[in-house]
Amino acid sequence: MNGGSFWEWGGTYLTVLTPLVAVPLTVLTFYLRSLRDQQVKWYGEGLRRFELIDASIGHLRQSLADVVRDYATKEEWLRECMHARRKIEQLIEAAVRLETTIDCRRLAAGGAASEDGN
Repeated sequence: MNGGSFWEWGGTYLTVLTPLVAVPLTVLTFYLRSLRDQQVKWYGEGLRRFELIDASIGHLRQSLADVVRDYATKEEWLRECMHARRKIEQLIEAAVRLETTIDCRRLAAGGAASEDGN
């Protein structure tokens, strides 16, 4: 085998093998590029959605901060309940005293009327 025949055979093999290797590599390259583009698109879409959610949460926080809270704390509510209960008990005691006073006066007036009638 001389040098010229080696280059002839090598060129022939290279000519035959090049399409067998280049076509699958080209297809694989385009497939991987499309996968990468799709992942970049999905990542961008996910990032956009997270930014929208973050903006919505920020808007919700701002709206909640704008609402004036007019609620009592638990301790204030308990204190007000106990104060109302004391006032109700005082009203009940006053009503009982008033009823007792009325009954005593009625009995005294009735007793005086019965003594006068006897």
